[in-house]
Amino acid sequence: MTCDRFLAALDGIDNEPLPADLAIHARSCRACASESAALRAAIGLYRLPDLAGSSDITPRVTALLPFMPAPRRTVSMRDWIITGFVIVSSIVLVPLLAEFRALKAVYGSGFTLPVFLALGSLVTLYGGLFVMSHLDDFSRRLKAWQIHQHGRAA
Repeated sequence: MTCDRFLAALDGIDNEPLPADLAIHARSCRACASESAALRAAIGLYRLPDLAGSSDITPRVTALLPFMPAPRRTVSMRDWIITGFVIVSSIVLVPLLAEFRALKAVYGSGFTLPVFLALGSLVTLYGGLFVMSHLDDFSRRLKAWQIHQHGRAA
């Protein structure tokens, strides 16, 4: 049996057990087996009682989870670079501001140390977050570089 025939026959089955020929094909084809499981889950979801008036939405949300796409937590490299540029430019430009000079005149030079400690902490936090969020990319690049260096030495 082909996958196209399996999927066409699967459309005609509501929630009854698979016929023998379809079950045999599903055991040998992972794609068709997952399609069959997804269809059965969707039918089960459709047959859930309406919980609109109920205060407990846990069963409905739990039933929907297999159909939700996996979340992506990526931030573009452009955003990281822009943020780093803003932080570095603020460190360079803050001492040039008239307000900074006025505060320095009022509080003396003891004012500059806390400001630069705060800005240094911000740079450290930014660098740590950047490295932690790109560990996979850094490790992949390091492995490729090591393979390249090993090939060059041989």
